[in-house]
Amino acid sequence: METVVQRIERLAPTIVARREEIETSRRMPADLVSALRETGICGMELPRAFGGRGAEPLEILQALETLARADGSTAWCVAQVLAGNCAAGFMLEAGVREVFGDPTTPTAGVFAPSGAAIRVEGGVKVTGTWKFGSGIQTAEWIMGGCLVMENGEPRMTPMGPEAIHVWLPARSIEIHDTWHVSGLCGTGSHDFSAKDLFVPDHRVFLIGDPTRACPEPMCRMPVVPWYVAHVAAVSLGVARAALDEATQVAQKRVPNFTSTVVADQPVAQVELARAEASLAAARALLHESIMDIWRVVNTSESPSLRQVAMARIAAANATDAGATATRTASALGGAGAIYTSSALQRHLRDAEAITHHFTVASGVWEDAGRVFMGRKPTAPMF
Repeated sequence: METVVQRIERLAPTIVARREEIETSRRMPADLVSALRETGICGMELPRAFGGRGAEPLEILQALETLARADGSTAWCVAQVLAGNCAAGFMLEAGVREVFGDPTTPTAGVFAPSGAAIRVEGGVKVTGTWKFGSGIQTAEWIMGGCLVMENGEPRMTPMGPEAIHVWLPARSIEIHDTWHVSGLCGTGSHDFSAKDLFVPDHRVFLIGDPTRACPEPMCRMPVVPWYVAHVAAVSLGVARAALDEATQVAQKRVPNFTSTVVADQPVAQVELARAEASLAAARALLHESIMDIWRVVNTSESPSLRQVAMARIAAANATDAGATATRTASALGGAGAIYTSSALQRHLRDAEAITHHFTVASGVWEDAGRVFMGRKPTAPMF
């Protein structure tokens, strides 16, 4: 039986051929989204209880990495769909059936509580504007994080302001044309907004809510470390594509004032070898840290804070290693790598854009170090 990864590999040449279209249109083409749905990747993290594949972590990361080798923007959008899959584990069944009645449903959304929700009979009324809605133009359902408001102020709980997440029908939100950027251009990560929109209780939930978690192991994965592994997988895939491209270019490129192709120059050989080693090591650490947590959640236990910290820095390290390897690939491509006709310039811009995601910011290293020193992390969700 053909695996999801094999289906993606079969689709990859089509995606590569449409990279320019994806980037210039700043969105995923609808027919390509349909083709991706047919691969099965969009439902990989949806619990089996709700018709999903319930795939294991390494299969998911490999699928994303394979997709990112074809196109970074495409893989980024799919990573957000998979994050939406994870939300199903914390929802009421009626909400899951409505949003994920088709397990391959493309979704988008923002985890951060940028909206405001007021509790009313049977649900909440939501108003807000959210940034970075990756893939929002082709999504059918949109997730938004909200603070619950009372008398114009956030409702406070012993843990701080009360936050919730809601699913909004795509037709009910307004998309703002804000995505004019240097990298991951094809993700269409525009701002979006809603005003006084009623959301019934069955579509209101909280990601990470232990009182609603589906018993399947994937639903017990710590939310932030597992999500950031997706970010890192995209970075690793982009870097893999860049190194492969640079290696091909090196077979024929003869730099000015030299008489040998780059592939035969010792300095290039050394740089490529170092990049390959760094990328492979980062990938191995990412997979090891995630599987370390996976083994724990499969016993119905919770991972230790140290395991979480290792997963966080493994993802940050993989993202950094991916960007560094992509820079090396660009340098090996010489001046030709800066032309828009070169895939190397797109890989470089995508890799750099990924490093700007808040989940791999420098504060992650500080908080991980605090954990290793026996202190608590400062981030509210680590």
